[in-house]
Amino acid sequence: MVRSELQLLAQDAVPLAHALSEHVARGLGTRALAIKGPSATHHALREARLSADADIWVEPSGFELFIAALEDRGWHGRVGTEVSRELTEHSVTLIHGEWPCDIDVHREFPGLLAPAVTVFEELWAGRVYLQQACVDIAVPGLAGAILIAALHAIRTPAQSPRHASEFRQLTARCEFLTPLQREDLAELAAKVNALDTARPFLDSLGIRLPGPTPYGVSPALDEWRARIAADGSRAAKRWIVVARRPLRQRPAAIWRVLWPPEQDLRQDNPIIPSGRIALNWARTRRLLHVARQVPATARGRLAARRGVSRSSIADQPK
Repeated sequence: MVRSELQLLAQDAVPLAHALSEHVARGLGTRALAIKGPSATHHALREARLSADADIWVEPSGFELFIAALEDRGWHGRVGTEVSRELTEHSVTLIHGEWPCDIDVHREFPGLLAPAVTVFEELWAGRVYLQQACVDIAVPGLAGAILIAALHAIRTPAQSPRHASEFRQLTARCEFLTPLQREDLAELAAKVNALDTARPFLDSLGIRLPGPTPYGVSPALDEWRARIAADGSRAAKRWIVVARRPLRQRPAAIWRVLWPPEQDLRQDNPIIPSGRIALNWARTRRLLHVARQVPATARGRLAARRGVSRSSIADQPK
């Protein structure tokens, strides 16, 4: 007898991953919000399309339990370098050999700089519900969905055509917000400490904002400004990791960026052929790539010191 194996399709896997996540959260007695894809589509902030993964924001007190519960079901963390892990502290990406999608489990979201507990409670208070795979899941309300979509577009490199398009589309759709909805958006941004990080987007809607927070008040905001003003360049992101180190550790950290260990380099570039010559040639290309991005990195650091929250993605023509 021939055994027939069913293969889970991506178009079914993502809704089922949202449903699974909701089921796990309920079983643990914790709360979870599905963010980005389903939320943005539900609020008509983007055209409907299949998401590549499920983004689940779990309340901070239940984060570790939620991860463990998914691991018990065969999910496990994606292997990454030390730098990549430090740059994605806001979430953990889980994969499964039989699922053609990831589950990104968030403990926070980049650009929402208030304490994680405060941010989650504010978004949870405005939640609405929709169905995924016949299961009711919670998603952020309109203001929360707009903030998350805007910050996601701003944070990612402006040279990505898709994210630039998403930013323009989001701005166009939000031009029809009522005065009350704009007020709700500004109020939520203030509560979750996103007035500075979301400033390029909020400015595009004509929302009046207080003056920008000066440099040195918030290290997280300084890092954000340095990253987006450098258009999200890899060198700028790696410099953020270096700058977090104590002064005595920075030379070693800089060398690790310029001439990475073999394990790190092969994790970032699994297609590098075997052998020392291919490895060192890949390291040389990395070094040249970093050198080309020095001007953008310097521009980002200067913008941060000037207290500028500007992203080139907001300056592109509609």
